[in-house]
Amino acid sequence: MIFPWGTDAPLYHRPFVTIALIATNTLILVFVPRDAYADYVLELGDGIHPLQWLTNNFLHSGVLHLLGNMIFLWTFGLVVEGKLGWWRYTIVYLLLAVVDSALMQLLVPGNPSQPVSMLGASTAIFGLMGMCLVWAPRNEVTCIVWVRLTPMEFDMSILWFAALYIAYDVLSGGMSGVIRASLTSLPTATIVALALDHTFGAILGMVVAALMLKLGLVDCENWDIFAVFERRAGKPRERGPRTRKADRLVSSEYREREPKRRRRSRKSSSSGAESEEERGVLFSRLLRQHLDQHESEAALAVYHKARQSVDGWRPSEADWRDLVEAALAAQLWEAAVVVMRDYVRGTPAPSPRVRLKLAQVLVQNLGKPAQALKVLDQIAEGSLPEKLEAIRRQLRRKAEAAREEGPLEIDEDVE
Repeated sequence: MIFPWGTDAPLYHRPFVTIALIATNTLILVFVPRDAYADYVLELGDGIHPLQWLTNNFLHSGVLHLLGNMIFLWTFGLVVEGKLGWWRYTIVYLLLAVVDSALMQLLVPGNPSQPVSMLGASTAIFGLMGMCLVWAPRNEVTCIVWVRLTPMEFDMSILWFAALYIAYDVLSGGMSGVIRASLTSLPTATIVALALDHTFGAILGMVVAALMLKLGLVDCENWDIFAVFERRAGKPRERGPRTRKADRLVSSEYREREPKRRRRSRKSSSSGAESEEERGVLFSRLLRQHLDQHESEAALAVYHKARQSVDGWRPSEADWRDLVEAALAAQLWEAAVVVMRDYVRGTPAPSPRVRLKLAQVLVQNLGKPAQALKVLDQIAEGSLPEKLEAIRRQLRRKAEAAREEGPLEIDEDVE
């Protein structure tokens, strides 16, 4: 069994509700006796009980059942609450839990002679995993697995982790369904529903996540699954009504609340200016944090969000160059070109080494020799050491040959 216990996804809100949910589930297991569960588990084939749609999600059969669920809740709750904030996350979590339980009790036939009861937060948590799959597929979860009683730690993208667990749930559910069918007289629909309940939860989560994304209720900074498959991951977006709506609803960083008296005493003009300045400082701090933790995609997301949200914002030159190096190390070529272009335009005396690297990426990785030649023309003679000067001459020859031999290239302003 592979357990996730951390993530590199950027978190814009503190996980208050996730912690509260873990504490609530734990306290219920510790202090509520098992013989008191009877009226609160989800009963199939015993009528409609709306209260059970909610309560069964907070009951667990034992310590191992609880521990496994809470580890998954911590990891995926961090991502979803980190994007939504506490109150919208609460609504989404309860929605996932209640809707799946309601559908199970309303649509799945039961057998009065063989009553079936369900309990646990697994389906709601699979729903959170499905939402993470849509919103942050390329972010990674830190996983731990025991091999011969020795723990091994490794990182896996949320996309592959979710795909692995959904496939595992389908296969294990199929085998358990075959066994249940041979030992019970439950209807086939009931057996299938019980076997694939977790998968249904993941699908429900993916649907909710896609709807919220398309309605502009969450901002994934173009790192969502649609952007990844459309090859526009991490690229800055045109600001339109939907983008502005998402900016209002989802904060791009955690903001400490000011005392009410201080907020009231501010004049509107100075408040706006100071707020812009404070947000810029917070963005710079968050960018540095992700760079120090080697979280390149998260750092790029913060960078693009800051450039879109705060007029005139730019990082320090050291952070700018570190971000370029992080994007190059992660082989995010197009994102690296965007950052290098911004650096060249926004720095009074940009390093000729950055221009040279920009030209190199344009030629060797993106196949844009005409743009590379324009960048090379901006490098002053004698500004590079002899070794790099030789590289520049070599790049120029390669770019000129590629421009002559290759297809017509759409020219873009990249200096």
